[in-house]
Amino acid sequence: MSSVFQLRDVDNRVAGRLALVTGASGGIGSHTARVLAAEGCDVLLHYSGNKASADALAQELSAKYPTQLFAACQADLSNRESTRTFVARALSSSTSTEISAKHNAVSILVANAGLGRRIRDVADIEEEDWDEMFEVNARSQFVVVKACLQGMRAQGWGRVVLVGSIASKGGGLNGCHYAATKGALSSMGLNLATLLAAEGVTVNIVSPAMIGYTGMIPTPKSKSWSPEQCDIETLRKEDPGLAIASSIPVARLGTPDEVANVVLLFVKSGYMTGQDVQVVGGLR
Repeated sequence: MSSVFQLRDVDNRVAGRLALVTGASGGIGSHTARVLAAEGCDVLLHYSGNKASADALAQELSAKYPTQLFAACQADLSNRESTRTFVARALSSSTSTEISAKHNAVSILVANAGLGRRIRDVADIEEEDWDEMFEVNARSQFVVVKACLQGMRAQGWGRVVLVGSIASKGGGLNGCHYAATKGALSSMGLNLATLLAAEGVTVNIVSPAMIGYTGMIPTPKSKSWSPEQCDIETLRKEDPGLAIASSIPVARLGTPDEVANVVLLFVKSGYMTGQDVQVVGGLR
């Protein structure tokens, strides 16, 4: 008996679906949660230690979108047991009972949480630094993605967006251990995109660099500088944020909402999968 195959219908509807944003208490994560909420999504807001920020964001979104559901959910992604149980706990938590009554699965995962401790010189990177970075930035991402994919595959629809870094291409400021984790994350995403494309689940990567207003890069004190009056080393000492911004081809830092806009593009465009888009201001 021969099999019959059928083309998939176009389905880019996101309103009413459940999104999970990890690292939602930070700059890129919180902006991503806001753009998904604006599209009609219910959103689970993951945090590790900053409960106050996650709760405040949930309250902000609930006030702005009273017919939608928002809940903060905690997991320490450096702890394997916490990571293993996270998605199940988030869907069944007493703090998100309305969400668990409405949703059986996470339909949109934005894996944004990560560790970015800066150690530039390989001589200063210890094995423990390498292990910690991989635990949070690679292993925990795999565990959370795998847990979410079970529900996505069962319903035949899903969006996975991994937040990588220009470091995966060899750039960035955080050292080879960080670069290696982001390279692993990107490779995992590209592999999964090929595997899952026929099942209605897309997987893409957004790789930012030099994103300001997140606490990771100093905010420039000034908007202007003169190479004739101040060399770059002096500028780094006097205004490190301006020194970084001045080295970017577009002559400014990126903003969290510019990264969130690319995330939203991936979420609303089911014909895009297996893409790694750099949001880097022209850096190479």
